[in-house]
Amino acid sequence: AGAGRIGCSNCEISRPKQPWQATDGCIYLIRELMETCSQEDSTMPPLTDELLLPLLRKVADVCRGSHYPPAEDLRATLWRNLPGMMEAVGKQRCKQLYLEVFMDSLMRNIESRSASAISIHAAGTCAYELSQLIGPNIFRGRIYDDFQREALDRVLRERQLEEQGQPVSQGTQFSPFEPPGLLDNLDNPFSHKMSPGLPVEMLNHHPGVD
Repeated sequence: AGAGRIGCSNCEISRPKQPWQATDGCIYLIRELMETCSQEDSTMPPLTDELLLPLLRKVADVCRGSHYPPAEDLRATLWRNLPGMMEAVGKQRCKQLYLEVFMDSLMRNIESRSASAISIHAAGTCAYELSQLIGPNIFRGRIYDDFQREALDRVLRERQLEEQGQPVSQGTQFSPFEPPGLLDNLDNPFSHKMSPGLPVEMLNHHPGVD
């Protein structure tokens, strides 16, 4: 049974590791190494800036690319691990050296209209955690684009509400399977014109749509 099927449970099937998959694993490895070396009882010395800064610059450059399909997943992995990395290097080193390495890519991801919803959400959570680490005003002061500042302010408000257990405005509904914003207009009777990719049959069965 199941002959010819290819899946995670089929141990006879293997394929070469893709470069992006190796990079994804390296991001987790770098975070674990940074956190382990920064502990007081660690037998390994803390990683120096001479070693760590060039390494993280290479990580940022690789994750900036968009010419391969899993690029969004790789960026999401980076944003999930970056706060732990910055906590390991400490507040001062983060502000002085490391924040600027990732700041541009992070904010571009947050304000993007074409990025996946998963990477946008991961970037927003990362920005919130980094702002808590170094201070919201300091974090915001590193942003010089007005549109990016507005995007950051929106994200920080949403994450603060989530931390407080309060409902977040549904102006932008999150779906990891659809482009951002596709689900935003379901309650609008003209949403089949505003969201041409959404089947009319689905709209006709949605509460509030005639």
